[in-house]
Amino acid sequence: MTHPGGTNGPLVRRAGEGAVNRAFDLPRTFLIRSEESGGELSHWVEEVPAGAGPPLHVHHREREMFRILSGRYRFVCSGMEVELGEGDTILIPPGAPHTFKNIGAETGRLLITMSPGGAEGFFEEVDRLGLHPARNMPEIVALAGRYGLEFVGPPLP
Repeated sequence: MTHPGGTNGPLVRRAGEGAVNRAFDLPRTFLIRSEESGGELSHWVEEVPAGAGPPLHVHHREREMFRILSGRYRFVCSGMEVELGEGDTILIPPGAPHTFKNIGAETGRLLITMSPGGAEGFFEEVDRLGLHPARNMPEIVALAGRYGLEFVGPPLP
């Protein structure tokens, strides 16, 4: 990462740079952390294996934008269902129950932006503490609450 022109210049993150995270066994690379954007956003790439996706959940503070870099996904947001593929984008408003599932045959990649920033802290803490849903769900739920994140249902079948 470089800041050409000093702190008033752009933040440049080159291919292969970024903080790697493996919370929930999903490789993600944080490209822009909240602290690097003055709290305005967090931005990362996440690899999603075929058939994988999170439980139905709500971000009470942030908008969440997904850009499909590769793969095919089913998204559900506030009861609406849509299938998206490479190049498609979806913006989830704060407070909207949503989830997604990789419905393709191979691992896909998502570019995710959260605004305001800070949501990456949840994944960093889960990874640092070695939490896993199969054995630590009460701790994960409590931690999520500190980030304005609430789990409200299961993953998509």
